[in-house]
Amino acid sequence: MKQTITLLSCLFTVGLCSQSVNAQAQQTSKTPPEIVRSSCYMCHSTHGNNPDLAFIPRLAAQNSTYIEEQLMAFRDGSRADPPATIYMWPIAQGLSGDQIKQTAAWFAAQSPPKPFQPDSSASEGREIFLKGVLKADVPACASCHGPKADGNGIFPRLASQNAQYLLAQLRYFRSGVRNDKNADIMKQIALHLTDSQMSAVANYLSTL
Repeated sequence: MKQTITLLSCLFTVGLCSQSVNAQAQQTSKTPPEIVRSSCYMCHSTHGNNPDLAFIPRLAAQNSTYIEEQLMAFRDGSRADPPATIYMWPIAQGLSGDQIKQTAAWFAAQSPPKPFQPDSSASEGREIFLKGVLKADVPACASCHGPKADGNGIFPRLASQNAQYLLAQLRYFRSGVRNDKNADIMKQIALHLTDSQMSAVANYLSTL
């Protein structure tokens, strides 16, 4: 009888410990990493969905692979565009591999940001995104970024992104000032887009 009581007591204690560990894990998963709380939040907001910072990307629900790749490119200086060199290089140089992974995992796990309201150019942007511009040898953006612009791996999520940020990056690609491991793909596309077409695509993507 005593052995039975002892066994039940042990099982009960283990159960309580298990619940405590699970509760702690759930609480931790809701707590942003220290690097996000001390640095990233100032521009990107804690959850990466601030709609008011027009020239800063929204990171909520972005692919973790893409975030990791870009942070490493900022750290080693291989991604070069004006905002990168001014803001991200100094921050990324001090990041450890674990901090990069934690940051990427945190933002990737956040709920997607709220889309912006469409404007009059949205229909043209949708056409370019889904079908490309055949006469200019521009493939459909959706062929890499997905029909809903969710992205995949090295191809970033573009849905609900700030239109001004997207437009600025397209112009950096076209001028050649943005350089990173996969920039050549976008350079060739951006070279064949007009400012009006870039703006239309950026505005459309912000509404998804």
